[in-house]
Amino acid sequence: MNTNLGKRLIVAGVGVPLCVLVTYAGGYVFVAGLGAVAAIGYRELATMIRTSGPPVFVASGAVAAFLFPAVVFMGRLEGAAIYAAVLLLAFSALAIATVDLADKPIRSAACTTFGVMYIGGLLGFAIPLREGWIPLAPIDGSTAGRIPGTLLFFLPVTITWLADTAAYVGGRALGKRPLAPRVSPNKTIAGAVCALLVGLVVAILYPRFLLPDVWTLDLVRTLGFGLAVAGLAIVGDLVESALKRECGAKDSSSLLPGHGGLLDRLDSVLWALPAAFLFLALAG
Repeated sequence: MNTNLGKRLIVAGVGVPLCVLVTYAGGYVFVAGLGAVAAIGYRELATMIRTSGPPVFVASGAVAAFLFPAVVFMGRLEGAAIYAAVLLLAFSALAIATVDLADKPIRSAACTTFGVMYIGGLLGFAIPLREGWIPLAPIDGSTAGRIPGTLLFFLPVTITWLADTAAYVGGRALGKRPLAPRVSPNKTIAGAVCALLVGLVVAILYPRFLLPDVWTLDLVRTLGFGLAVAGLAIVGDLVESALKRECGAKDSSSLLPGHGGLLDRLDSVLWALPAAFLFLALAG
């Protein structure tokens, strides 16, 4: 077995069951898990930015990212909006007070706030999916609601993972024309088409067999859901590729053997989660 493939399988063998267990537990366990992922992801992002950009705040930003899912859980989306505004004010004031003008304090505050919102804020959209804050069949936080809540959360995640695999396989087999040559020359239009097609198939089959009592969208809206999630997952992948190119980094870190950093595994999911929630909230 290829050494790199072996490392990837080991990481997946540990990480996937852990994610399932934390999601199944729900409540504050799920919130704490999301917070830990947000803090690590933000730290990776901040480290990349610091290598070629302004001196962003690593420790305080990681704490702010860690707290974002908890704010969503306790204050819902209204609380998250207030928290985002407070972060903008707080990091701006902190930058003015501690960063020399030559080091560009406003850029420092802007990059810090962006990083916290991008990682912690977008991961926060997992909360309403897991807890059932959407106009589908009721999902409560009790034991009876844990399985459908867990399955609903993993719907956009599964679409993303399988679409990403289809993009890789389809791109290598069929791809010639690059999708975004200035950002990621290896990603092709053929790979993107394969990803969208797989996203549509998963969006139809997953709810039919795993969420029959919860999923209330008709076929047209279900196809729209799959297209939205898979499409924005592709955009999320391209955004992180652009970020790494801008910072001169190959991977966000070396935290996960064979995979790179945690942010390298989250890039598409960060866009898929809000895409899933917003679509269900508007079209459910």
